[in-house]
Amino acid sequence: MGNENKRSLAVAAAFLMAATAGSRVLGLVREQVMLSYLGLGPAMGAFTVAFKVPSLIRTLVADTALSAAFIPVFSGLLSEDRRKEAWRLVSTITFLAVVVLGAVSALGIWFAPQVISLAAPGYKDPATIDLAIGLTKVMFPTVMLLGVTGILMGVLNSYDHFTLPALAPIVWNIIIIASVVFFAGDGDDPRAFYVLAWGTVAGTVAQLVIQLPAVWNRRERGGLRLDFRHPAVRQVGRLLGPVMLTLGIVNFNALVGTIVASYISLEAPAVIDKAFRLFQLPQGMFAVAIGTVLFPTLSRFAAAGRFDDFRVALSSGARQIFFVTLPFSAFFVVLGVPTVRLVFEYGKIGPSDTAAMAWALAFYSLGMAFVSANTLLNRAFYGIQKAWLPLIVGVGNLTLYTTLAVLLYKPLGVGGVTAATSLVSVFNFLGLMLLLRREIGGVDGRRIALSFLKSVIALLPLSAAGYGAWWLVDSWLGRSTPAQLVSVSAGYGLGLLAYVLAARLLRMEEVGQVLGVLRRRRDPHEVSEVVTLEDSDQV
Repeated sequence: MGNENKRSLAVAAAFLMAATAGSRVLGLVREQVMLSYLGLGPAMGAFTVAFKVPSLIRTLVADTALSAAFIPVFSGLLSEDRRKEAWRLVSTITFLAVVVLGAVSALGIWFAPQVISLAAPGYKDPATIDLAIGLTKVMFPTVMLLGVTGILMGVLNSYDHFTLPALAPIVWNIIIIASVVFFAGDGDDPRAFYVLAWGTVAGTVAQLVIQLPAVWNRRERGGLRLDFRHPAVRQVGRLLGPVMLTLGIVNFNALVGTIVASYISLEAPAVIDKAFRLFQLPQGMFAVAIGTVLFPTLSRFAAAGRFDDFRVALSSGARQIFFVTLPFSAFFVVLGVPTVRLVFEYGKIGPSDTAAMAWALAFYSLGMAFVSANTLLNRAFYGIQKAWLPLIVGVGNLTLYTTLAVLLYKPLGVGGVTAATSLVSVFNFLGLMLLLRREIGGVDGRRIALSFLKSVIALLPLSAAGYGAWWLVDSWLGRSTPAQLVSVSAGYGLGLLAYVLAARLLRMEEVGQVLGVLRRRRDPHEVSEVVTLEDSDQV
């Protein structure tokens, strides 16, 4: 791969990380606004269940699955300069998505009562159940909307255009925030939650619309027509099946978590969801950014049979993901309560709500690095078009997660549900690594394991410095919002400094790679490493 291409991907990775960070920060602002105005009561629990069900289905059959199955085939046609055929594929898959996912959305609306009884069997309060059913009917059309959006995103990513897909979630967040601030009114009125639901739908429409012009400008003349018999359409279908089954198992785990949480309390699904929003911030900023930039590249390497480059990219990506996510696992354990207090304890949210969310977050965080790495490993399987293989691990995950969630929720409450997620993520990572090693002839496992071990060792000074700094500043300044901002920032800042210094003493090359992206350096050999495109002789 040429240096110019490496550099462009490095810049794309840097931009995508920045845009994703902006989206995640706005996502936190969205959650702050929602909780401050609407509270963390039974109605928020109803909204969380109603949002989660179509969200799980759209991930299963819409945006995530379609994108994962579509990109390798579309990228392959573009690399072979078969552009008209590639755009026939776009037209045909989009048409099928509208028809099939439109039908799914209609069924979800019609059977909303049955959906809620399945998703939250522990709910017994009629008012909460009725609210959840009504909100589900409003939000189910997002299944079709995000299916089409996933295809548009796949087209743009295949052209190495990441800007609009990265900015779309920012627009989504802004629309939801505006709907709550200007139109929701009193959070004690159930109608406020319908405003929130319609704001979610409007934001989803906006995500689709802002990507349309860029896709339209890249269209191939004469390529926009339906061709149901083209082999590429059947190839997407063959990939879509195992991807859907794999995501189905993952999402059934999430559904099991919601089901179990409904037996804890009416608020428990919302408590877990808000903890997950914080958990997602670093995970989304780094793991998703690296995985999104790498996926088309891994697909091209696999299509060309360049498995040495494939292994190098995968190994470097995994090591960088571990390096940047493990510190946040430690922070969310040792500084979980101060972090949740600073982010969420406003308006209708009190100390008991903070304690519950921090408890769930701590157990979530134990598996953060593995959840992040699994994002990359799954994309690696899609890249080599062996999407059936993760199913082998997924079946074990399903059984293990269900068992752990049921066993742990009584002694640990919401922490039991999130602890089950963390434990299963470790099992999933190990299983995927073993299968991938067999498929591509090695995964550089020793180097990944050594880097992981060094990062864990560096967490010890991070935890001591981070907690100590927060405790001292908190003792001096108190608990006003500006004081909390200073104390929590001091904890994170000194903790990260201790982590970087420890990593340098341990001679971790990931320090230079990550700092290279953050500084936007121009040296292609340095920056390209951050997007995991090292030269093979370096490994």
